[in-house]
Amino acid sequence: MASLPRERVYSWTVGVLGWLYLALLAVSGSLHNPLTLVLFAAYATLAEIWPARLRAGTVSILTAFLIPSAALIGPAGTAVVLAVGSLSAGLVQRRPVSVAVFNGGQYALAAGAAALVAERLLHLPLMGGLHMPALVAYYVVFLICNHLLVDLYFLLAGFNWRTAAIDGIGLDLLQSVVTLPLGFGVIVAFMAYGWPGIFAISTPLVLLGYAFNLQASLRQRNRNLEVLYEFHGKFARAEDGPGILQELRSSLAAVYGNPVSFAALCEERNGVQFLPESDLSPLPDVLETVRNTGREMIFDSSRLAQQLSSTAQSGIVYPIMIRTGCYGLIGFAWPFELHFDTEDRHLFRAAVQLAAIACEKEQLLRETERLAATDPRLPGLYNYRYLIERLEQEVGRNRRDATQLALVYIDLDGFKQCNDRFGHLAGDEALREFANLLGAQTRTHDIAARYAGDEFVLLLPDSNAELAYNVAFRLRQETEEYRFLGAVVEGGVPLSFSFGVATDEAGARTARQLIDEADRAMYRDKHRGRQGLRR
Repeated sequence: MASLPRERVYSWTVGVLGWLYLALLAVSGSLHNPLTLVLFAAYATLAEIWPARLRAGTVSILTAFLIPSAALIGPAGTAVVLAVGSLSAGLVQRRPVSVAVFNGGQYALAAGAAALVAERLLHLPLMGGLHMPALVAYYVVFLICNHLLVDLYFLLAGFNWRTAAIDGIGLDLLQSVVTLPLGFGVIVAFMAYGWPGIFAISTPLVLLGYAFNLQASLRQRNRNLEVLYEFHGKFARAEDGPGILQELRSSLAAVYGNPVSFAALCEERNGVQFLPESDLSPLPDVLETVRNTGREMIFDSSRLAQQLSSTAQSGIVYPIMIRTGCYGLIGFAWPFELHFDTEDRHLFRAAVQLAAIACEKEQLLRETERLAATDPRLPGLYNYRYLIERLEQEVGRNRRDATQLALVYIDLDGFKQCNDRFGHLAGDEALREFANLLGAQTRTHDIAARYAGDEFVLLLPDSNAELAYNVAFRLRQETEEYRFLGAVVEGGVPLSFSFGVATDEAGARTARQLIDEADRAMYRDKHRGRQGLRR
């Protein structure tokens, strides 16, 4: 027991104590009118079958049977009616056993505490007639005791219990406006017509239970729509895919009591990469299963939830699927048992789908930008427009941060003869082969671009002249050793290039001045036998 989370210990303790209390009532002979008790318990179960959102700590329409059962079969009978109705409805709804036992036990203890206050402390009569002040006091004390039991559970579990208490009290006040008059109506009907009167009044109570629970469900759906609307705005403002996943994780965590959670990117080369602020690390098998199947996994028992965290009692992992596969994963784990009903699943799926659309849109935008920035005939190299934009950015950064900047201007020698001899298609293939050699020499933040025709520029941020010369000489050696068009020309075609280097270590030159200086250095290199000169 000591190894269990404190809220589970509390819920089982309350549940067991409540049912022990009912057993003592049965043994002591405090239960009267068994037929009426069975009737009320059956109606209470029906009224509770369509569940309200119990996460908010609300007392459902089942409490409409509090007044008549207290007056007709006594406080002991009331405890049985509420406990059995709650337990039976919970089992039909397939709630976790511990939740169903806790709900029934809490009703029993709250009803017992209310009877103790009303009869022993206030000395108010409950049975035998229409004692309105006593029954109203009993009703109010029951609501207070029940809320204390429920809110203490949420407090121990780390849930947002203040919001739960406020929502629950608000719904209780709304229900009390109807349930109190109906409760007294059942007593009057019984006194006037006996059993037919109870049937006539209890049936509308059951229908009222469905109506209130439908109202609670509709209110939850409206809240979900508001949450999704907020998601849409946040996703629209996110700058990139990781930002979208972080917004999804933090937003859903705020809705569900800030559980431990994670967000991760699924990369083809590096696998699952957790994003910052993730405080949950599920077992790798779980991540791979969700990633490969593209379906969510719900962990509704402590045994399964321990695959997410050693302290988890329930959890969920969702994939963010786009056209090309699994883009990322999000997951949550709670230290208490949380029942995921239809509304929860709809909210998760809708939010994840919104995030997936935003991620795919962001990916397509990045791909469009990349295609717009690259040379259509040489996909591995950037085009002239993008080169000038980046060069101006780097010149500005160099001037602002006092960094270093180097530029290599390259012109292929002998390319015109290759074009004239083998044709333009072969010339294009030779350019692609050279683009591959050039791309292999660049670092992640370097920019290799086609300037015009057979002229290329290599932009090297945070680099000095020595590094630029080393890169250029190494590239020229590889170019001279490579045999171009080897697949179509026997023995291949030799090519080389002339180059010039320009640097801006003082942050005093413009982008145009750097290109002009490197261009002039390239021509001097060409005229002097390709020695790699710089002014």
